[in-house]
Amino acid sequence: MFHIPVMKREVLELLIKDPKGLYVDCTIGTGGHTEEILKSRTNQDVTVIGIDRDGLALDIAKKRLKGYQKRLKLVQGNFRDLEKHLAGRKYDGFLLDLGISSLQLADSSRGFSYMEDGPIDMAMGEDGSSVREMLSGAGQEEISRILKEFGEEKRHRVIAKSIVRARDLEEIVRTGQLVKAVKEVIYPNKIYGTLSRVFQAFRIWANDELENLRVFLPQAVRLLNTGGRIAIISYHSLEDRIVKRFFVHEEKDCICPPDFPVCVCDKQAKLRIITRQPVLPAPSEIEENTRARSAKLRVAERI
Repeated sequence: MFHIPVMKREVLELLIKDPKGLYVDCTIGTGGHTEEILKSRTNQDVTVIGIDRDGLALDIAKKRLKGYQKRLKLVQGNFRDLEKHLAGRKYDGFLLDLGISSLQLADSSRGFSYMEDGPIDMAMGEDGSSVREMLSGAGQEEISRILKEFGEEKRHRVIAKSIVRARDLEEIVRTGQLVKAVKEVIYPNKIYGTLSRVFQAFRIWANDELENLRVFLPQAVRLLNTGGRIAIISYHSLEDRIVKRFFVHEEKDCICPPDFPVCVCDKQAKLRIITRQPVLPAPSEIEENTRARSAKLRVAERI
């Protein structure tokens, strides 16, 4: 199964400045965005390094992109370890698509989707944490905190209490059991939005997704050539907020308090924001791919 790349035209237009450059797809998945970059007639000399922590996705990407082997290198790893994987030179652009792939959602054995019953796991790679183990041992307050912090779920306390109550009767080892525990305390007309936030919260926790993003961003800036760009597609406000604030901070020359008579921080701007407002998918794209509806693309350039 191939994941449908979101805003592929916008990514090409905003990311690729040098048709002979070296670019990094930091979450290559099954290769959707990278395929668009490599097959573009104007980018026939572009080289791409693709990184992903999911070995199965990389196997699919390798087969999908077999015609571009001379201009492609695949690396299994976490994008938070960017300098570990890529040290030694500078790059012309980084693409980071933070969405969960269709491949992961479709595999019920991975436990990412509330639509299919399967074992609870949600780890994207070997370095992830098990949601099943967390649900077995975490206290009600900890479960509530995860739901509030990573899912922005208003009814986090009620849901956490229901999960613990269900766990006391039987260990929660399958997604169907988790869905049932949530349904016990949520009105039917609110259930799908709530389940989406619950599964999002546990997935983000399991894979340390927000911290990964925070660690990635300064590394990407350090590894960029002057004029190179960072393009990031996020799917919820937590990710988008981190990206927006980082870009704004790195665009400033001085961060001293306004009442300081002279600058003492010696900070220099490193980025120029290209997208003052996030780029959103066109309505026609959302019609074809409903998973694109929450996507936001932000781009900044190294100065």
